[in-house]
Amino acid sequence: MIDKLKSKNGMTDEFKYIAKLLSRATLSFLKINFIGQIAIAVLGVVTIVIIIAQTFNNGGGPVHTSGQAAILVLFLARPVSFSLTILTTLGAPFLLFTLGNKYVMFRTINRLIADKGEQILFPMIDRILNKVKTNQPQLMQSGVDKTKLQLKVLQDIRDSKENKWFKKIIAYGFKKVELNEIDFRDENVSFTEILKNKIIEKLKDISEPSRLFFYLILSWQTLILLLTVFKVI
Repeated sequence: MIDKLKSKNGMTDEFKYIAKLLSRATLSFLKINFIGQIAIAVLGVVTIVIIIAQTFNNGGGPVHTSGQAAILVLFLARPVSFSLTILTTLGAPFLLFTLGNKYVMFRTINRLIADKGEQILFPMIDRILNKVKTNQPQLMQSGVDKTKLQLKVLQDIRDSKENKWFKKIIAYGFKKVELNEIDFRDENVSFTEILKNKIIEKLKDISEPSRLFFYLILSWQTLILLLTVFKVI
């Protein structure tokens, strides 16, 4: 009875930790994108407004011009500033989303490995690899088709019922493993254990991520804005 109670409490603690970890990861992702996307849009709009004001400062303005003609006039008047502003305003959101997603994943990996890797993440890797071994044992034998093994493991990671954040983490670590370095001809070793250790090794090699990308993106847009204001570009 006591053992069952301890086991139940342990599962509850793990669930609470997972919920806390994932809520922090989600909040961090939303903060980076919400603040960043708004800042990108505001800086882009302000820069374009300044270009319009500087271009049509003698009256008339784009009100009396068609949309395509106004864009052409702005481009001809300030080709560098206008082009950089448009390209950055359109491209920066995608760059921020991609790098923000990677930042949150790396941060989650670092925290998870440091706190609960042994209790939570490593057993998930065991379950996935054991499923591959059970369903297709030939993939863990000598003469294995490494390309087929990689595709099968990635497919089983995607199809597993584990949390989607953890599946992304495990898939990322597995993709970093060089299967050619593993000798599948040795029948005296557990290939699932080797793969697991390789995945863990790759995940542990990931350093603490930085938010530098966030500040660089916004700094670049701010620089374009300032150079536009002072008519440097």
